[in-house]
Amino acid sequence: MKLNAILAYTRNNSVSTTGGSLEVDAARVPTYYYYKMKSDDGRYLLNDVLSEFNPLGALEAGGRNKFRNNYLNANVNAEFRLIDGLKLRGVLGADVINDMRSTRNLGVAYYLNEEATEPRPVKDTDYKTSNWNHTAYLINTQLLLDYNKTFGKHNVTGLFGVTNESFTSFSNDIEKKGVDPDLGIGTDITNSTVGNITGSTFVDGSNRTSLTSLLGRVGYSYADRYYAEFSFRYDASSKFHKDYRWGFFPSVSLGWRLSEENFMQTYKERVGDLKLRTSFGILGNQSIGTYDRFTVYELYNNSYAYNNQTVSGAGFKLGKDNLTWEKTKTFNIGVDASFFNNALNVTFDYFYKRTSDILMKPLVPSVFGTDMAMDNIGEMQNQGWDFSINYRLKTGAANHNFSFNLGDSWNEVLKFPGHERISQIEELSRITREGCPLESYYGYKMDGFFQSYEEIESSAIPVGGKVQPGDVKFVDRNEDGIIDSKDKFILGNAFPRLTFGFNYNVEWKGFDFGMFWQGVGKRDMMLRGELVEPFHANYSYNIYKHQLDFWTPTNIDARWPRLTAPGSTSNRNNYGNGQGSDLFLMDGKYLRLKNLQIGYTFPRTWSRKVGMEKARIYVNGQNLLTFSNNSFIDPESSEFDSKMGNSGANSGRNYPTLRYYGFGIDIEF
Repeated sequence: MKLNAILAYTRNNSVSTTGGSLEVDAARVPTYYYYKMKSDDGRYLLNDVLSEFNPLGALEAGGRNKFRNNYLNANVNAEFRLIDGLKLRGVLGADVINDMRSTRNLGVAYYLNEEATEPRPVKDTDYKTSNWNHTAYLINTQLLLDYNKTFGKHNVTGLFGVTNESFTSFSNDIEKKGVDPDLGIGTDITNSTVGNITGSTFVDGSNRTSLTSLLGRVGYSYADRYYAEFSFRYDASSKFHKDYRWGFFPSVSLGWRLSEENFMQTYKERVGDLKLRTSFGILGNQSIGTYDRFTVYELYNNSYAYNNQTVSGAGFKLGKDNLTWEKTKTFNIGVDASFFNNALNVTFDYFYKRTSDILMKPLVPSVFGTDMAMDNIGEMQNQGWDFSINYRLKTGAANHNFSFNLGDSWNEVLKFPGHERISQIEELSRITREGCPLESYYGYKMDGFFQSYEEIESSAIPVGGKVQPGDVKFVDRNEDGIIDSKDKFILGNAFPRLTFGFNYNVEWKGFDFGMFWQGVGKRDMMLRGELVEPFHANYSYNIYKHQLDFWTPTNIDARWPRLTAPGSTSNRNNYGNGQGSDLFLMDGKYLRLKNLQIGYTFPRTWSRKVGMEKARIYVNGQNLLTFSNNSFIDPESSEFDSKMGNSGANSGRNYPTLRYYGFGIDIEF
């Protein structure tokens, strides 16, 4: 019998500003001397651009969040050897999380200019106190029978067990407005106005899920030459109705090590190992909301006016009982080969995935009044390949290691309700259409810029639009003399293609050097906002260096259209047509030096004299070099996650990737 126990506790106390997007607000304002945010005597200033507040004042005096985060991890693992080759294992694990945030929002005194002696009045409701508490725990239990036995050249393995993951969380919050500026406690103002005290209880913020699984695996190998394995999962998710809760997900894999065959002995001795493998399996996905199968009603304050008073209203979100697992069938075939006494190793894989019963919401017109219920609709496929190579080399006293990987994958929507869906996010549009990649960029194609009024008179322009020389000219796809929705193209797709990485390490007489490069060989990136449009829509008051190549009568081959006033007809044609165009489309390929490290390990004869078994010093850096076609945007920035889910349109307003320099010491006793 073996018994292992792990207990870990972490507490984190931190403080942050209450400003949610101060770096964005700061970037909106040019740093000219008459737009200074703080006077020499410490007063926060307003101007014709910063008419309500300034980011520096909000950062320094607007208030603070105080966080107290507690995390406890406990794990007990027991193993019993029943007979030779057969073990019974039990696991009980728990993650317990307790988070608390207390917030003080303070009113900031802003002065209209440096000459002003009195600040702009501060609202009583600018002084706020809030508190948020969150408790969660994840319980993981496993009971597994594990078998591993060798009979001569035969090896048999097996696994059968039952597992459960249960998650529970509760949260509550409260906020008070008009509190005492010094003490943060409620005042007569707090209690006199409806809406000055808001919050939710643990009932509103409760969440509970459970996943129970039966799982098994049987494996067989003969003489390290033939391999076969069958496995399955039989999962039940609490997110689905009890009649649709269970899903069966089997898989099988086969392998053949050709180099162990008698007829391949000459190849093995002169070249190296060679192995072929293939697999097929079905995976399940339950990534939906905890209660998406229920129709949920919600109350909203101040929704209607009735009898000269505001009253609450109700809304609802539709649910559906027969939701079930999303399924992905995956096929893979690969080869592993080694050369030069295993100094060179090469791996290649091809995969094909087909996903059906995709969990998503059908798109309906806004007049419907709410969203449609989550449903099992849609089907798509992904396919691609991966190639990796590793080479070890020794030259004199130096040991080198090179590794390189390259992969590509692409997807296609096979079935979609209504055959397509077009979604508009700010200035950009995306389309999901059968036969095309998921969430493709959609819009007009540019045909350069108008160079003269004569060209405008003989060209197609958007319906109701007025343009001038220097404005964007669009392709009239159907040649009907007007630019409308019938002239749109699929412009590209944000899914990265030809992803690669290169790693090199060398050791020589105690010195070591390592570097890691990564990049993307092909990717479309659509960008919106002030990084594309100068003086963006009365939101930004800047023009950036990369935007200075704009059209003028003496610069007709410019990258960007002429400068226009926000809201003008030309500005709407160029930037704000709400339909998107390839003006916003960027080449997203890049190469980046992600990590570089140089170190030295002292000779053991030195380190042992001071009681150390090993001593090493090193310096390292991260994100030191980046090569891309767009220096003004992080090439890794994207509005999409790894599953092509999106959270809006990419405006580049995320916190920038940092260049990091470090120094360290490794000591072993």
